Amino acid sequence: MSVSLSSSFAVALALAFARAVAWVSICPPFSNAAIPRMSKIALAGSLAFFGAGTLQHDVLPQSNAQLMVALVLQVFAGLLLGFVVSLFVNAASSAGRLIDLLSGMNLPQAIDPLSQQQSPIFGQFYNLIVTTLLFTTGAATMIVAGFLKSFDAMGTTFPAIAMSSVAQNVTSDVAAFFAATVEIAAPLIAVLFCTQILLALLSKAAPQINVFVFGMPLQILIALVGVSVALIALPNDVMNLASRAIAQLFGGG
Repeated sequence: MSVSLSSSFAVALALAFARAVAWVSICPPFSNAAIPRMSKIALAGSLAFFGAGTLQHDVLPQSNAQLMVALVLQVFAGLLLGFVVSLFVNAASSAGRLIDLLSGMNLPQAIDPLSQQQSPIFGQFYNLIVTTLLFTTGAATMIVAGFLKSFDAMGTTFPAIAMSSVAQNVTSDVAAFFAATVEIAAPLIAVLFCTQILLALLSKAAPQINVFVFGMPLQILIALVGVSVALIALPNDVMNLASRAIAQLFGGG
C-alpha cells in the first residue's frame, strides 16, 4: 500500500474515517460502552489512515454533492460491515440468554457493564467471556484485518450487483445467527429439557412430592454445571464465528 499526502489522500481519509467510525460504533468488541469514546475515535482514525491508502486510488468525488453522497455510502458500508460481524459474534451471547430462558435464570436481571443494558445472568456472563475471548484468541485482530480488506472489496462506489449480493448475504447471515445460537446452546437445552421431563414424570409417579420446591434449584444446578462444561468449547466457537463473519463479507480472513 502506497500513501501519498495529497488532496486526493485527504478526501480518501475523510471517506475512510466515516466508514471506520460507523464500523467501530456497532462492531464488537469495540462497540462496548466500557471502551472510552476517545479510544474508539483513535482506533477509527488509525484504521482510516490505512484504508485511505487504498481509497485514494479509487474514483473520488469531484463536487460537494458527490462528496456528501460518498460520505453517506461510507457510513452505510461501515454500519453494514459491523452489523454482519455483530450477528456472528453476538450469537454466543444470545446462546447464554437462551439458556437463561430455559433454566429459569432470566428473572433476576442486572445491568450489563459492557452493553449498559439489562441482561440475565448467563447472558451477561457469556457476553463477558466472549469479549475476553475476542482479545485473547486473536479474533479481534482478525476482525480488524477483515475490515481493512473491505476497502479493496468495497471502494467509494457500490455497483448495483454488489449491493444485491450484500443484501442476499445479510439475509443469510441473519438465519445463520439464529442457527449458531441454537447450536451453541443445544447441549444445555437438551439437558434442561430432559430434566423437566424427569420432574414431570416424578410428579406423576409421586403426587405427594412437591416438585416445585426442588425443581427450580435442580434446574439451576444443572445449568451451572452444564455451562461450566460448555465453556471448554466456547473459545473454538468464538474463533469459528469470527472466521465465518470474515469469510462471509470480506472474502477471507
